[in-house]
Amino acid sequence: MSEKQQQLVLSIIEFLNQSINDGTVRADDKESLEVASMLISIFFSQHREILIYGLINSKVQCIGEAFGVDPSDQQHTERLSVKPATLQTIFDVFLKTRDKLSSSSEGASISTSTPQPSPEDKIQAEKFKQSGNAQMSNKNYDQAIDSYTQAIGLDSTNPVYYSNRAAAYSSKGDHLSAVGDAEQAIYVDPKFVKAYHRLG
Repeated sequence: MSEKQQQLVLSIIEFLNQSINDGTVRADDKESLEVASMLISIFFSQHREILIYGLINSKVQCIGEAFGVDPSDQQHTERLSVKPATLQTIFDVFLKTRDKLSSSSEGASISTSTPQPSPEDKIQAEKFKQSGNAQMSNKNYDQAIDSYTQAIGLDSTNPVYYSNRAAAYSSKGDHLSAVGDAEQAIYVDPKFVKAYHRLG
């Protein structure tokens, strides 16, 4: 098993344990999640032994029930699915983004070569952003993307414009472009938390 897969498994276990501790799941489901978390740990440390695999399958159902997810319901699955992305690819994007940020100089949120927008450009960019937001509300994703793109053209130092355009791309199913914009928002401002949420 690769180190990336181990990191992913650890993140899943931490998520399950956090859900147990913060009350995300009902008390009735707490024991099932604790057992599932333990079995996932054993499963990945024992290299997929058959008995463990069978036990995990039964606990995966418990996890679904605890979070109100039914993988056997096709409509439910289609509504919640993030395909073509997978948990592993989303996690890989996060790791790459984190590595890029840690390799860049600390505290440098915007490159010194980035031209600073004039006050007039900032005002106009905000108007384009508002237009994009209105288009998003109406589910006119292509028009929203155009508006955010115009805002970025006027002010490329504002991470919100990239993040909003990432949301528009994601809403129309263009997840690759959404990831690119989320990463750009993080590059512009590594402290802009919403962009990390856009990645997963």
